Amino acid sequence: MSQIKIKVRPRSAVRFPGICVHCAQPAAGWMEVRKRIGRVTRLIEVPLCNRCASELRRQSGEEERLQKIGRLVGSALFLLALALILLLTPARLGFTLRLLIALSTATVLTTAVYLWFRRARFQAARPEKKAIRNSAGITTFSWRATTFEFNNETFAERFRDLNETLLMEI
Repeated sequence: MSQIKIKVRPRSAVRFPGICVHCAQPAAGWMEVRKRIGRVTRLIEVPLCNRCASELRRQSGEEERLQKIGRLVGSALFLLALALILLLTPARLGFTLRLLIALSTATVLTTAVYLWFRRARFQAARPEKKAIRNSAGITTFSWRATTFEFNNETFAERFRDLNETLLMEI
């Protein structure tokens, strides 16, 4: 596992070699890598070959099941929360305010359910898919530098060579 720290500011381009970050085959697609620190999220796309990109799109049976159940539970919870809150809030508040309260509460509950099912889907992914997702990552970042972590040594060496002028000490 290689860690490489380069000088890169938000919204500036990062140069990657034209090979897959997972298997070092010629790249044709992209995989989004993200890291969140507090309220700031850094999103960077790393190259993937066609085979790895199709493997990322492929879902296991458990992932599909959790996706469908999550949609069903989220929809039912939204409608149920909307109806219950509209019925339980005092009528003197006015329909518009009651509707706004009901919509916001139902949206928060549905978002929480969606995030829970999304985490469960990520855990239910096939081992090959997990390996591709874990082949690249952002360890840390700041306003002027980002530290990447790569499992593939060939990719890491080419990335280091491409960004030699931007390298920093870890």
